[in-house]
Amino acid sequence: MRYWTWVFAALWIACGGEKEAGAPAPKGYMDEVQQLLLELRVLDKQIAAQITADTLEADRIVPLIRSQFRPALAGLRQRVGEFRPDSAYAGVNGKLLRYLDLRLQAYDLAIQGAQERQQELFDEFGRLQVQAEAEGRKLEEALRQARQQR
Repeated sequence: MRYWTWVFAALWIACGGEKEAGAPAPKGYMDEVQQLLLELRVLDKQIAAQITADTLEADRIVPLIRSQFRPALAGLRQRVGEFRPDSAYAGVNGKLLRYLDLRLQAYDLAIQGAQERQQELFDEFGRLQVQAEAEGRKLEEALRQARQQR
């Protein structure tokens, strides 16, 4: 879980940076992404705070996923779907959507696995989490590149 905190901190920093003195803050795509990543980072901190060694059992984690984490993540995903980036940021937006979709799919599998009591679904949940981590690294790189072009 600490890895997620680090990833989102890095993503947030990658979107941030110093603004020129006296320059008005633009309200553009990268500003929207920066705000969303900040909210995602807060969500991940909440997840890390609530999932401890004594809550690693599915019957304790899945209710948290169902009631708190998935709805919050779905709201962030919906917002990203409403972003209208120009062509320079289309790749970043696609990677952000892919990352959020993978996490949502993983959460859905955890919920389904608990309902159906199928270990295979929990295994797939783990695989999707790993894929989401990889997509997060691609997103981080795309953000760095977009920021350099800015």
